[in-house]
Amino acid sequence: MKAMTMLTVSTTALMLAAAAPALATECTSAPADKWMSQEQARKILTGQGYDVRKMKVEDSCLEAYAMKDGRRLEVYLDPVSGKIVKIKEK
Repeated sequence: MKAMTMLTVSTTALMLAAAAPALATECTSAPADKWMSQEQARKILTGQGYDVRKMKVEDSCLEAYAMKDGRRLEVYLDPVSGKIVKIKEK
């Protein structure tokens, strides 16, 4: 019984570890020297009505912490095209 529980726990842990990369947002495969600056991305978002508070690089995306219509958002942009890939409400 104890061996069966350990096998189940181990299998579950391996499945979760394999699924983790699939949870990440993929924005671009372009090299970083082809990316726009964070300032350029900020201007794009500001032009769309976002009040950008902070920006950072997250995996292959530019991630902006912003406000729009009274909502706190995490906005993920493709750093090459400037297109919004994902928006997550906080």
